[in-house]
Amino acid sequence: MEPRAGVPAGGRSRRSGERAARGKAPHRPAASGTAAAPAGRGRTARWVVFDYAGVISLPPPEQAGALLPRTLDVAPERFWPEYWAGRRDYDTGDADASRFWSGVCARLDRAFDPDLLEVLVALDLRAWTHLNHDTVAVLEELAGAGVPLALLSNAPVELARLIDGHPWARLFRSRFFSADLRLAKPDPRMFRQVCERLGADPGDLLFVDDREENVRAAEALGIESVLFTDAPRLRSALCGAPAGLPRA
Repeated sequence: MEPRAGVPAGGRSRRSGERAARGKAPHRPAASGTAAAPAGRGRTARWVVFDYAGVISLPPPEQAGALLPRTLDVAPERFWPEYWAGRRDYDTGDADASRFWSGVCARLDRAFDPDLLEVLVALDLRAWTHLNHDTVAVLEELAGAGVPLALLSNAPVELARLIDGHPWARLFRSRFFSADLRLAKPDPRMFRQVCERLGADPGDLLFVDDREENVRAAEALGIESVLFTDAPRLRSALCGAPAGLPRA
């Protein structure tokens, strides 16, 4: 996962911070524009590679986002900066759940024990598993048209294995997670690993993500990319891509 709101970094908006302060889990503001500039319209992208959080899953709803800070009895605006502070190491597997959550608790001056860990992990998974059914419909249409799909997500091992077990995950011929690759977007090595494992050149991929820094990193390697804002705009962008959806 990449930081949403609650921490002044990466151009996150004041409005997002206000959402976090009201108890919602922080999420990424909509980026300007709907599609990144393509790299090579003349090529046929054999694979369409999707991000998970913010594309296939929705931002955590207010109630789900409020449960984590409430469990630790801290205000949301105090909780979320500490949550994101160690999240990258958790996503890449450099820290396991116990190390990540004990660090969050220590920074918030809260006691930590194995029972609390189990609760925090469960609530965290719950927060990030609300599906965007409109995006899933696009995935089903692509898969039905024979388009090879891959998933590329910054996700800790618990979330990765939960995703693997969902029926919709079978739409993807390959699934790649930061916890397994020990790398996280926007690190270009992660995109290179995906290309290598798919047996594809960068120009054979079309990448969909809701964070501009990830899209730009992919483009820098020659991967055609679409900046996600919502499913209708995604479908429109894919209709114009060589390996996308047929026009109605």
